[in-house]
Amino acid sequence: MKRTSIVQLFHGETVLFSSVLQIGDSQKINSRARVLAVQRQYELFFGNEGENIFPVFTKPIPKIQSDCRNISLQTLHQSPVISVRSIRVIAVSTAGVVHIGSTSTVDAEARIKHIRQLTPNSSAPSMGNTQTTPPMVKDEK
Repeated sequence: MKRTSIVQLFHGETVLFSSVLQIGDSQKINSRARVLAVQRQYELFFGNEGENIFPVFTKPIPKIQSDCRNISLQTLHQSPVISVRSIRVIAVSTAGVVHIGSTSTVDAEARIKHIRQLTPNSSAPSMGNTQTTPPMVKDEK
């Protein structure tokens, strides 16, 4: 059953990075985000950065196997209207979905690889010293 969505007041601060704000019906919502974040203590760049060399970006995401034959669903829409007086969203990010309405399928995926590269000691190298120790790489899996 199709319904009408009415929102009297919507206040949203931030919607970003492949996020979806949908007021009204939709058939399908797809939201995807692939993020590679590198945080370094010192400026040091390598030639192969940004390539899809991390398994988090290439591994298939396991799908939940469900047997729909055992599911019984009954709905009663007493009103053909979805009415929202007020909604306040501070932030929606990285493939998030805010949806007021009816939909058939929502498929959202966020893959994030965050790398922090810090030197073994906390003292910064002096400006005259061109030989610095290579950064330690903390690889979060």
